Amino acid sequence: MLTQNRLAIEFAGISFKNPLILSSAPPTMDARHILRAARLGWGGATMKTVTHEPTVDPRTRLGVLRMNGKAIGMNNIELLTRTPLSTWTKDWLPKIKKEAPEDFVLIASIMSGPSPEGWTELAETMSRTGVDAIEINVSCPHGSPEEHMGAFIGQDPSLVEMVTRAAKKGTDLPILVKLTPNVTDIVPIAKAAAKGGADAISAINTLESLVGIDIETATPLPIAYGGNRSEQLSTYGGFCGPAIRPVGLRFVSQIAKALPEMLISGIGGIEDWKSAIEYIMVGARTLQVCTAVMWHGFGIIKPITEGLIQFMDRKGYESLESMVGKALPKITSWAALAKLPPIAARIIRENCTGCKKCVTACVDGGFTAIQMREKVAIVNPDKCDGCGLCAVVCEDNAVEFIHLD
Repeated sequence: MLTQNRLAIEFAGISFKNPLILSSAPPTMDARHILRAARLGWGGATMKTVTHEPTVDPRTRLGVLRMNGKAIGMNNIELLTRTPLSTWTKDWLPKIKKEAPEDFVLIASIMSGPSPEGWTELAETMSRTGVDAIEINVSCPHGSPEEHMGAFIGQDPSLVEMVTRAAKKGTDLPILVKLTPNVTDIVPIAKAAAKGGADAISAINTLESLVGIDIETATPLPIAYGGNRSEQLSTYGGFCGPAIRPVGLRFVSQIAKALPEMLISGIGGIEDWKSAIEYIMVGARTLQVCTAVMWHGFGIIKPITEGLIQFMDRKGYESLESMVGKALPKITSWAALAKLPPIAARIIRENCTGCKKCVTACVDGGFTAIQMREKVAIVNPDKCDGCGLCAVVCEDNAVEFIHLD
């Protein structure tokens, strides 16, 4: 029962034992992967997207963005499932439903073109497999738009409404619409999905990107090959991982504020219990994870769920539901913010290591308000503008902000 599990949540009429779902991606490429995750305690999984015909991927197809040697984002030029639809419908999905724990939620992901019939047919087909819900992919940023699929549809509100309605026609199961961040304003797209009958929104898919250049060979990354199999080439791909979390939080919060009754499954850079809570607090009720699993394995489910419980105990939250949207009332317009608030930085002496990073930043990017004294940074409150740059560059949690009146 939901009341016996503090991480349980209702979503689109489905009871989830916890909000953590594998997103439609390499970790859900087949029955083996999904069953392994199910047995380790994941709340659910969204299978890798199927369409009428399987796809073929280039090699290599993954590139990385690092900061000081640490991976903070990943680019991929991978498309949909490489497995025939019949393998999923006849073998893998029935196997998963039979062997996974009874409380494991299985979501089918489908993609078709701009004609409604394809969406209706795929929804009908997947509904017969015993899955619990269907997610429609109108957001893949690479490869698919060239075929008038994916983000080609997801960037057009009229097409999103049409294909959502078409998918709904083919099933009685809940329909999630997975949105693209590659738009100026996501709210009209979300409203179109709602108008088409979406039961929930999944946000966001990956950002179209060029992750980097191998400057030694002047070759874009990740390095793949042209038609002659010898020329090294690449293309724009989908950027994911911790670096896109600010974009995901922005779009989820904007959808939640514009459509307060719409259920949202948050996606984008969720890597630990803290980032999971961030998404919940801006309106997400379930959370989809990909990159963190690809980097660290399915076992991350344990520290995430344990961290959620510990945080709820510490803060007095009785349920996940009580955290949903908690931060939304504090997101306002720029015009509504007080200008030049009377705050200044202060250095926490016991945390300061004397690295001088804040001094350099304040001299060249701030207000020359910080000096070193006895190997400890000192802030002159009369010069400090309260901009926050010192806290940005400090790696030792040695900066706090105080009110001056």
